[in-house]
Amino acid sequence: MRRLLIIALLLGACAVTAQEQPGTQIENLDALLQSVKQEQARQRAINRQREQEFLADKREQQRLLEAAQREFEQQQKQNQPLLAVTDNNANEIARLEAELVKVVEDIGDLSSTFREFAGDFAAVFQESMLTAQLGDRVEVMRELASADTQATIEDIQTLWLLLQEDMTEAGKITQFDASVIDTAGATRNTSVLRLGVFNAWAQGDYLRYVPETGELLLLSRQPPARFRKAARAVTEAESGLFTLAVDPTGGNLLGMLSFTPDLRERVAQGGTIGMIIIGLGVIGLLLTTWRLLYLLVISRRIRRQLSAVASPTDDNPLGRVLKAVEGISLEQEELLQLKLDEAVLAEIPALERGNGLIKLLAATSPLLGLLGTVTGMILTFQAISLFGTGDPKLMAGGISQALVTTVLGLVVAIPLLFGHSVVAFLARGTVQRLDEQCAGVLARSAEGP
Repeated sequence: MRRLLIIALLLGACAVTAQEQPGTQIENLDALLQSVKQEQARQRAINRQREQEFLADKREQQRLLEAAQREFEQQQKQNQPLLAVTDNNANEIARLEAELVKVVEDIGDLSSTFREFAGDFAAVFQESMLTAQLGDRVEVMRELASADTQATIEDIQTLWLLLQEDMTEAGKITQFDASVIDTAGATRNTSVLRLGVFNAWAQGDYLRYVPETGELLLLSRQPPARFRKAARAVTEAESGLFTLAVDPTGGNLLGMLSFTPDLRERVAQGGTIGMIIIGLGVIGLLLTTWRLLYLLVISRRIRRQLSAVASPTDDNPLGRVLKAVEGISLEQEELLQLKLDEAVLAEIPALERGNGLIKLLAATSPLLGLLGTVTGMILTFQAISLFGTGDPKLMAGGISQALVTTVLGLVVAIPLLFGHSVVAFLARGTVQRLDEQCAGVLARSAEGP
C-alpha cells in the first residue's frame, strides 16, 4: 500500500515535471528518478534563493525598525516639553471651563435680576405722572422686562438712562402739550403744566393722572379759586416766585373732591326734616336779628332821652312813660305811681316781643334733629333688611340723613340760644332802666313838699 502511494506521488511529480517541460518524455523509472532528482535540486536552489531573499528582507526590516525606534526616541525627547505644555493647557482649559460655568450662572442671575428690576420699574413708571409726558418709556421698560435672552450691555445702559431721565424730570416744572379729557368726556389737546410728579394743570384747572390708561383727567370739582389762580399765574409767567398747592398723591386726593359732597349736597342729604330745620333756623335768625337791632336802637334812643328828660318824645319807651305822667302834680303821688306802672307795663310787651318764639325755635331744632336721626336709622334698617350689609352704599342714605339732621339741629339751636340770651338781656336791661327812671320820678315827687 505504501509502495503504491509512493509510486503515485512519483508519477504525480513526473506529471508536473512533464507539464513544466513539455518536451521531456519519461519512459522508464530511471528517467523518472533522474527527473525527480533534478527537480529536487532545482527546488532546493529556488528555496535557498528565497531564504536568502527573506534573510535580506529581514535584515532590512530590522534595520528599518531600529531606525524607526531611534527616530521615535528622538521625537519623544523632542516632544517631552510639548507634552508638559499640553498637560498645562489641559489643566488651564479645565479651569477656564469651570470659570465659564460660574460666569454663565452669574450672568443668568444677573439677567433674572435685571428682568425683575425692569418689571418693577415698568410698574413704577406706569404709576408716575411723567408717563403722561413720556409715554414711550413704559413700553421700552416692558420689552426689557419680558425679553427671554441674556441681558446685554445695551439693555443695562438703556435701563440706566431711563432711570436717570426719571430722576431728572421728577425735579422739574415743565410745560408740554398733551391730551386732556374734560368733564364731558371729550379729549382736547392743550398745554399742561407739570410740577414734578405731584400735580398737573391745564389753563389753571387741576388735572388727575389715571395710571391704568396713562391719561390726564380734568377734575370734576376744582379746589378753591385762589389755588387755580396761582396755577394760571405760573403758566402765564416766565419767571418769578409763586406759591402752589401740591398734591403728593399725583392728584388722587384732589380727585376725591368729586366724591366729597359740598354744603348744598350735605343739606340735601338731610331730606325734608333737614329743610324744615333750616327753615326754622332762618326764621329764628331773622327774628333774632330784628329784635337785636330793635333793642339796640331803643337803647340808643333811651340814652339820648336821658340827656333831655325835661322834654320827652314819643320815639322811645322812656319818653312815652314820662309823657304819660305829664300834667299830674307831684302831690298826687299815688296817681303818679299808678300812671308810671301802667306806662311801663305797656312798654314791656314791645320790648319782650319775640323772645319766647326765639326760645321755642332754639328748643325745637335739636328735637327735629333727633327726629331726623330716628327716621334715618329707620331707613338704614330697611335697607339692611332688603339688601343686607354687603354694600355699605345702600345704607349711606339713611345714615347721612340721621347724622345731617342732628348736625343741622345743633347748628340751628346753638346760635339761637345765644341770640335769645342776648335779646333777653337787652330787653331786661331796657325794662330795668325804665323802672329806675320811674323810681327817680317818684323820689322827686316825694321830696317835693
